[in-house]
Amino acid sequence: MRKILFVCAMLLCVFLALTPAALADGEGYTERATTVIRDGEAIGELVLRFYEETPNVPCLGLGAYSLFVKQMPLSLRENADGSCALVNSVGAELICDPAAGTLTVPDWNRFFDLPLPLENAAMGWKDTTLSFVRIADVRFEGEAAPVTLDLAKYGIRVRVDRDDIYLPLSTVSNIMADISTWHMLYNGEVLYLTMIDLTGAAPEGFFDSERFLAELQGRERPADVIQACYADLCFSFDYFFGHPGRAVLDEAIAGKGLDQALTELGEEGSAIREGLFSPDLGTYLQAMDRLFLPYLCDGHTIFDGISMLLGSGVLAADSTLLDTLEAAFVEDVLNTPILVSQTVNLTIIPEQRESIWGDAAYREYGSTAILRLDSFMSDEAAWELYCRGEGELPRDDLGNVLEGLRRASENPEIRNVIFDLSCNSGGSPDVMMAILAVTTGQDTLLGFHRLTGRPMTVYFEVDTNFDGLYDERDREQRYDFNYGVLVTRHAFSCGNLFPFVVQEAGAVTIGEPSSGGSCCVQIGTDAEGFTWIMSSCQWKVTDSQGTDLEGGCAIDLPIEPGVLSSYEEIAESLGIEGGLPDYEAFYDDAHLDELMNAWYGSETALPAAA
Repeated sequence: MRKILFVCAMLLCVFLALTPAALADGEGYTERATTVIRDGEAIGELVLRFYEETPNVPCLGLGAYSLFVKQMPLSLRENADGSCALVNSVGAELICDPAAGTLTVPDWNRFFDLPLPLENAAMGWKDTTLSFVRIADVRFEGEAAPVTLDLAKYGIRVRVDRDDIYLPLSTVSNIMADISTWHMLYNGEVLYLTMIDLTGAAPEGFFDSERFLAELQGRERPADVIQACYADLCFSFDYFFGHPGRAVLDEAIAGKGLDQALTELGEEGSAIREGLFSPDLGTYLQAMDRLFLPYLCDGHTIFDGISMLLGSGVLAADSTLLDTLEAAFVEDVLNTPILVSQTVNLTIIPEQRESIWGDAAYREYGSTAILRLDSFMSDEAAWELYCRGEGELPRDDLGNVLEGLRRASENPEIRNVIFDLSCNSGGSPDVMMAILAVTTGQDTLLGFHRLTGRPMTVYFEVDTNFDGLYDERDREQRYDFNYGVLVTRHAFSCGNLFPFVVQEAGAVTIGEPSSGGSCCVQIGTDAEGFTWIMSSCQWKVTDSQGTDLEGGCAIDLPIEPGVLSSYEEIAESLGIEGGLPDYEAFYDDAHLDELMNAWYGSETALPAAA
């Protein structure tokens, strides 16, 4: 009898998972257990809900997502006034008013920014990608002010049962996003848990689902998906955009929201909006690019959808859609002054440097060593092998710096080290933190959370001797040189932050001001499964006076670039006035050595020590 009851119970569970269930408000839904893929492997399942009102938009509980992705359990508490609250392990709350369609977080940072048992013992606020770098603490100043997310304003339904608060999966992913950049995508069949991919690539196999293949062949996008995509876009930019101040629509979004900003663009805004609501997938993708590139681009903010699709190889080489998307992308890029400027700088500055210095990562002249640092990127797999004693020092940005510092310390004539950031386009703050640890010894970074307005201090630790321990011995692995930074207007993001940080520690800046990128990046997703990268509200870096870094670093020892006559035609074709700059004077070894010794004084220069 007991066996029969067990079988009946199991059949009932299967039946309930495949058929509509009733909510407290009477609306039905279907539940579907869905596999979650990470790095090509299945890591578990989540149960998605598909409500009768929006049958093509998967919904997930905030608590379920938090537990699965962040390993942070949340309990649901019902309140006497009809609201409910998700409560985390320290008692911080997210309060839901389902009738009003709002979520209110009395203390945003205490609810979302907790230390979590993620990989590498890092903070949930920032899951570092290198095993020898970790965030030790994040401290916020001032009293917390409540943050209310008005989801009803965007037509996003909030649904509650006795266990969780349910929203569209894409909306949940956007609310739960942090600068570790974990996010979750659904392709109509499978869930993908992934982090930012700077190449814009989609997870392998993502576009192989029946839904995507049908839409790529002309099947119309469902009306509920169309509405959900626009809702997620406006919701994310209205609340989570960092507003560095460089994008065309930045000020309008800050004051009135994205939807109204598009309205005020007139015919162009109407055309973009019409494309965003198009049932044709290709038209939607073109409209997203037409919005992001000319109007939202600030160097950090860009739509990944077209690059995700083009890089997947799912479109045939003779596909009309392929040709259309490629042509539209190129046209929109050429209408984006910030991207054009960055592209031109990235093209002409390395070319000029290489003609003088070659491609060596390290060079010496007199009492000065120069370390080339073109980005803050790392070969994570190679570092894992190195830390296990199974490989050589990686020859990436960090490895080149460590090798350069070692070589400089072995030459008794070297007193000065210049970091050449003239072609630096940014990268991972983890790499930057590791370099700071072995040079200036700094272990904090400053900023503020734009959504809450609270100043913050980030404390980090680096295992500089790679022995698997964070201890006092790590402080012994430091190189005491006179430091300088060679900067051009191309230096962006971490290439903009690094000069600020080391300058405040006593380093000298040489060249011309950097070009901003003061916000960390954040991932946004839509109900189709496409993503965008945006300047994030979660960490806008500042100097010690609390001023954001968007204006670029101050230069102690300016070098004025000339004008290259050989590039005049290129400058004219791109609409760049005044010609393109000549950076030959930036790469004069003797002059740089002279500048360093004059600034620090040869008699007071510090000896190099490992």
